[in-house]
Amino acid sequence: MPVRSRLTLMALALCAIAVGALAQPVIAPATQPAAPRTDPHVSPPQSYSGQWFTTPDRCTYSRTQAPGYRVRWILVLNPHHVGTPPAHRGCPGML
Repeated sequence: MPVRSRLTLMALALCAIAVGALAQPVIAPATQPAAPRTDPHVSPPQSYSGQWFTTPDRCTYSRTQAPGYRVRWILVLNPHHVGTPPAHRGCPGML
């Protein structure tokens, strides 16, 4: 058998092995069930009386309230005066 035919057969055999390996089902490792996620962007309770509020994911808000309206929390983009890092893309503008 000529050398070229042997090389062709070996290349075809290697391709078949590679395709067979890719066709094997992938079994994911067992994982722990995920804990229920809580929304990190919730307003503080009504009893909270501070001017600044920082959520668990490091978004800082300032308290505002017009006469006769409920309290609103507005995002502070650069809260360096509070000692927290700048707001990131995932911070909602208002709580």
